[in-house]
Amino acid sequence: MQYKIPSEIGSELKINRLFYLTDLLVVLILGGIGFTFRYVVYSSFVWYYAIFWILLMVAWLIRPKTNPKLRMAKALFLAVTRDRIAYCAIDKKEREDGKDENQI
Repeated sequence: MQYKIPSEIGSELKINRLFYLTDLLVVLILGGIGFTFRYVVYSSFVWYYAIFWILLMVAWLIRPKTNPKLRMAKALFLAVTRDRIAYCAIDKKEREDGKDENQI
């Protein structure tokens, strides 16, 4: 048997072509939490509750197109906890006569 050693510590372990070990852990943890709290939900809303948890798990595992190395949960966490005071300059296009487009 050959064991594949990841080249760096932060790399993810693949279970198959699309599914990683962290995906499996997220599904197990969120599934366990959802299964535990289903007894708190009123009996006629259990199906809606199950659909909500399934959508939550899928949304947690989606990789955003803007940063495919992060999961959606990590991207949302970084967006919420970012430093709102720090900013970066956005270069504006200058017209040929030297005036900005917004100064007209």
